[in-house]
Amino acid sequence: MLELNNIEVLYSDVILAVKGITVQVPAGSCVTLLGANGAGKSTTLKAISNLVRTEDGRVSAGTISFGGQDITGADPVAVVRQGLIHVMEGRKVLRHMTVEQNLIVGSHLSDGQEAKRMLDEVYTRIPRLAALNRRTAGYLSGGEQQLLVIGRALMAKPKLVMIDEPSLGLAPLMVEEVYQLLTELKASGLTLLIVEQNTRVALELADYGYVMENGRIVLEGAAENLKNNEDVREFYLGLTVEGERKSFRDMKHYRRRKRWLG
Repeated sequence: MLELNNIEVLYSDVILAVKGITVQVPAGSCVTLLGANGAGKSTTLKAISNLVRTEDGRVSAGTISFGGQDITGADPVAVVRQGLIHVMEGRKVLRHMTVEQNLIVGSHLSDGQEAKRMLDEVYTRIPRLAALNRRTAGYLSGGEQQLLVIGRALMAKPKLVMIDEPSLGLAPLMVEEVYQLLTELKASGLTLLIVEQNTRVALELADYGYVMENGRIVLEGAAENLKNNEDVREFYLGLTVEGERKSFRDMKHYRRRKRWLG
């Protein structure tokens, strides 16, 4: 459904942030981009939605296609109309509007009757939002805001949703609730592309994963294989080969030993 072919992303015509990556997201699947801060994961999503242009960035090489159509450098509104929705990092709610008003904003490309139908569907899928529908969004907890931005994305009737760091800053119980919702959305046939630093929860949901370092893809494979990969277990899950937790003393010089950076 979504294909990135050897793309590069350049900021201010000087900084090469993404360096020739190739990614495929088949219809109905969940794919995750893993890696530390600054690896280029968020930039990759912004390149797909072309929100990178708001930060003086552009795709300087390669192509991006969605549903068989080239969307490289396309207008972000046109990308949304095709059914590709980008949920950005940081829970970008409209803070002074109610939950329901935030949701309705997500349906701005639909007519009133369709928007009402989608609103009812979102409330059915996310009952917590129905209970909070008159609450001002800025007063919600971080987890509730994360549910809200996912619900707002669903209002646009997406074919594929890209979500940047859905677990960032959330308590463990809210991470579980958010990922339960994502699991249900995947089961309903929605295609997902998720950027995460929480490798454990991402690989539990994903079918396939890519590990990024310094703007490049350094490792990829089926989620189950990545969970059992010695390097992923050590550097991203903090586990020994035997499955035991590694101490900080064991981990503090880890970057020197990453085989893919050698």
